[in-house]
Amino acid sequence: MRIRGSEGCRLVAVIVSAGLIVAAALALAACGGSDGSPSPSPTGAGTSPAPGASPVTLWPGQTEQPAGLADMQGDGSSDLLLGSAALPAPGWVREGTRLSYYSATADIPSAYERFILDENGAWVGQTSGKRYRREELYAAAGHGVTQVDVLSVGETVTALKVGSWLYSSYTGPLLPIGSAASICPVAGGDWYIHPAALAEIPDQLGDELQILRMPYTIEGVTYDAVRVQQVSDRATFARVYDLADGKLLATFNAVASKDGRSTVFAHALFIGVRQMDLPWLGQDLPGWLTGATTVTYAGAKSYEAILAGSVLTADVSVRMAMDDVAPAYYTYVQDSTAYVPGFPSQSSRLELIGGIGEPAGLALPPAALASLRAGQTIDSDPVTGITAEVLEAGTGSGRDVVVIRLSNQAYTADSVYDVGSGALLRFSETKRAAETNECLELTLQGE
Repeated sequence: MRIRGSEGCRLVAVIVSAGLIVAAALALAACGGSDGSPSPSPTGAGTSPAPGASPVTLWPGQTEQPAGLADMQGDGSSDLLLGSAALPAPGWVREGTRLSYYSATADIPSAYERFILDENGAWVGQTSGKRYRREELYAAAGHGVTQVDVLSVGETVTALKVGSWLYSSYTGPLLPIGSAASICPVAGGDWYIHPAALAEIPDQLGDELQILRMPYTIEGVTYDAVRVQQVSDRATFARVYDLADGKLLATFNAVASKDGRSTVFAHALFIGVRQMDLPWLGQDLPGWLTGATTVTYAGAKSYEAILAGSVLTADVSVRMAMDDVAPAYYTYVQDSTAYVPGFPSQSSRLELIGGIGEPAGLALPPAALASLRAGQTIDSDPVTGITAEVLEAGTGSGRDVVVIRLSNQAYTADSVYDVGSGALLRFSETKRAAETNECLELTLQGE
C-alpha cells in the first residue's frame, strides 16, 4: 500500500450532530487541483465529484463525508460537556477570534491489493484456472491547517466558520480548500467549552465513554487538560480541552466504513489563538440582508494544466437564498451549477454561513467600508501567510467601491464591495500550484 499525499488530496472540516467534532481535517481522495472556498464565503457539507474525476468546484467550495461517517452521530454527550446552559462564552471568545490547528489525515484501506478478473492477467486461480490482474490499493492522505473564526457571539449561540487549508505540493504554501459552519450554544461545543463546565465533569472510565484529567504537552507547552473519548463499534472520537480557558487542544478520530474496507484517521493539534482587529467588528450587517434576501452570481471558472498547456473553462451560476439572518451572522442555502460545453452540467446545494468576524463576506457594514483607505492592511495571519488589505478604495463603474484582497504566495482573492450598500458586487480568486492553476470570476446579477 502507498500513501498519496500531495496529488490533489483535499482536506475538509466535517462536523456531526450533538456538537461532536469528527475530524478537523479529512482526506478525500480526488486527484487534480485543490478545490474549495475562498475566505469570503464559508461552506457546509455538500457533494463532490467521484474520486478520480476532475472536480468542477463552485463558489464557495464543496465538502463531502467519508463512507460510513453519516452513521456516527453524537449520543447526547454534549449536554454532559456543556454543563449549565446559563454559562456565557469564555471571555476570550469574541467576534473576530481565530483558532488555528495543524491537521493531518489518511484514509487507509483494509487490504494492500486486490485481484481483478482479466483473461490477460498474470495471476491464475489454483482451483478455477481463471486469470486475474493484481492492483495495488492506495491510501489518500494530506495535511494542512484548520482555522476556526468566531463570526458572532450572541446571547444563546455562537456562530463559527471552520476553514480548511491544504499545503500545496505537500509542503506549502497553504491554499484554502473548503469550510464548514458550526453554530453552537454560547457556552461551547466542538472547539471550546466554558472552563466552569469542564470543571464539573467527573472522571469516568467506561466502555463507551472515558473522561480523564491529565497534563498535555504541545510544542513544549504543558497544559492542565481533560481528555474526553467516545468509542463505538466503528469509531473512536477523542478530544482534549484546556481546563484553564476551555479551548480545544487536540482531536484524534478514527471512523471505519460500513463495509470495513477502509478507516479514516484524522487528528488536529492546537497552534494558537489570536484576536483579529477587523474594522467592522461590533457593527451590524446591512439592513437589506434579511431572511427573504436572494442573490445570484454568474461567471466562469477555469482549470489550467500547466505541463499540458491546456485550459478547461466552465460557466458557473450561484444562487444564494438567505435562511436565518442575525445582526452579526447569516446562514443561507446555495444552489450552484457549472457547465462545460460537451459535458453534463454539475449542480450542488450547500447550507452556508457568513458574518462579521471574518476578513470578508457576502456583505459588510457600509460605515466600515467607507472608512477604509487604499493600501490599508486589515489583517495578517501568521499561520496561513494570508494578508487582507485594501487594494482599491474610490469610484468605479459610477459608484464608490472598495476592493479587499486576500493573498499569500499561492492564493489571491479579490472582493469588490459597493460602499453604499455593503453588497459584494464581484469576486475573483486564483490558486497557483506546481502543475495546475485555478481561476474563478463571479459577478452579482440583477443589481
